[in-house]
Amino acid sequence: MCGIAGFHEHTARSPDVLRAMVASIRHRGPDAEGTHESGSVHLGHRRLSVVDLAASRQPMFSEDRSLVVVYNGEIYNFRELRNELRALGHRFATNGDTEILVQAYAAWGTGMLARLRGMFAFALWDERAKRLFVARDHLGVKPLYYSWDGRLFAFASELKALLGHPGVPREIDLEALNLFLECQFIPAPRSIFRGVHKLLPGRSLVLENGHLTESVYWAPDFSAKLELEDGEAIDLVDAGLKASVQGMLVSDVPLGAFVSGGVDSSLVAAMMAQSAGRTIDTFNVGFAGGVGESEHEHAARVARHIGSNHHTLMVEPTAVLGTLERWVDVFDEPFGDQAALPTLLLAEFARKDVTVALTGEGADEVFGGYASYGNRVREERITGVLGARWSPWRSLYRMLPVVARKNRILKAGARPLAERYATIGNIYDEALRPGLYSAAFGDAVSERIAQYAARHFEECNSGAYHDRLLHVDSRLWLPDDLLTKVDRATMAHSLEARVPYLDHVFYEACARLDPGLKLRNGTRKYVLKRVAERYLPKDIVHREKQGFMMPLKSWLSQELRAWVEHSLGAAGLLKRNLFRSEALAKLTREHYDGRKNH
Repeated sequence: MCGIAGFHEHTARSPDVLRAMVASIRHRGPDAEGTHESGSVHLGHRRLSVVDLAASRQPMFSEDRSLVVVYNGEIYNFRELRNELRALGHRFATNGDTEILVQAYAAWGTGMLARLRGMFAFALWDERAKRLFVARDHLGVKPLYYSWDGRLFAFASELKALLGHPGVPREIDLEALNLFLECQFIPAPRSIFRGVHKLLPGRSLVLENGHLTESVYWAPDFSAKLELEDGEAIDLVDAGLKASVQGMLVSDVPLGAFVSGGVDSSLVAAMMAQSAGRTIDTFNVGFAGGVGESEHEHAARVARHIGSNHHTLMVEPTAVLGTLERWVDVFDEPFGDQAALPTLLLAEFARKDVTVALTGEGADEVFGGYASYGNRVREERITGVLGARWSPWRSLYRMLPVVARKNRILKAGARPLAERYATIGNIYDEALRPGLYSAAFGDAVSERIAQYAARHFEECNSGAYHDRLLHVDSRLWLPDDLLTKVDRATMAHSLEARVPYLDHVFYEACARLDPGLKLRNGTRKYVLKRVAERYLPKDIVHREKQGFMMPLKSWLSQELRAWVEHSLGAAGLLKRNLFRSEALAKLTREHYDGRKNH
């Protein structure tokens, strides 16, 4: 796992520019640094050594030095690809996966992406064709930001590295801020800066002859459903997930697994323990102090069952507040997922013993683990009638007071089918904007997260409403919230996180399953839980989904009150003319008085 940064520009720049970009992401790769600058191309890399420790340094060149690549990630099928390329006459100087990218491009050009299995973001320069080829993995496990103004093309693993280039614009994107307030993350391709974009998962860029072309190289196929009996489906998921876990055990450094005590991460750890053939290390963060319910005892029980060497970090909830001091340094732009706080602590804790950790992210989006999916399917019996072409509801809805327009069913019935489900993190409802935004801010923005959801809803080729809901979250919530959280929190401590549920081959197989295998008679993740019963105690498998919630209500009124008042006051947001002063005052007053939880 690593960090990359670079740019293509015909204007002469001091070498200090690239060095500054690369230095800002040292945490992503503390083991080595490399740069290549020749003419218009400038490529930089920070290395976290995981495979082929002594070699595989980057930037990496082809034998004739006509190709050079910088790369962040892991190609899990690199050994199979190496054998295939050797049969074609290619010679290898290293034993790692980085050289695969150079040789695969030499053999298959940009079509190489169809053969890769892994998580990655890379930039490859073709000196002969004067072509820069950039790509991000299928499901967005690894990040890639870029900026293009027709002259300068800059890219990096994190925003902070892009801002090391003086030509990258810093103007705030008000639409991005507007969307963040609605859903707690900024959806791709937007970033907090107008001139910076996130490359969407499953897409690539080619910069050639002054033109930047974006292409979609992968999209899941939900249409070709498999006709399987329950036992066959259970065997398919079992074998597919096990193969994914086994593929992600490739490493020359110590590996472990995060175990929350829930079924998703516990199943990954159980398969990992079985495949590794040795005692593995598992990690969990538990919360003392009696605030909420900590899952550390469930995680410890899983560890005993699979025979792992278990490590538990017990903290008081107030100790988590210390991680807030690094929040901006870690995430670079507005990001509101409170689960990042304990994840930062867990990553720091685990890094003392391992360099790689497997996690359970993605299972809910692949198998339908959130209660909202079943609720939305059931509610469609009502919203479908309200939203019918002949229904007058859309006109009537606009006449309702703001409080009524926030009602989920009433709002959904007033929208087209593709917009009825937006995403999980619906925080500040769009109906409340007029009362919060200043006139200037309100006039400058118009986008809604439902519009982004609708694009993904329409691109899904399944006829099942349930499948389409999963696809929306797999393209929005998963990469822009969950995977962003995991990548930044782990890489802040130079820890590589691997996500077996998001191997794209496994994901494709699961997309072909009938939705009834994912949601059945009120049981969510039905087929996955049937697989898990083969590896884990049934009470762990069927325990209600939990997740620890930070005591934000009390923190904002007590420990964080000074921060809140500064951030929302005259020295903070108030002076930017984005929000109505009376609205901010009302929010804080209601919260401090205990009348509402804001």
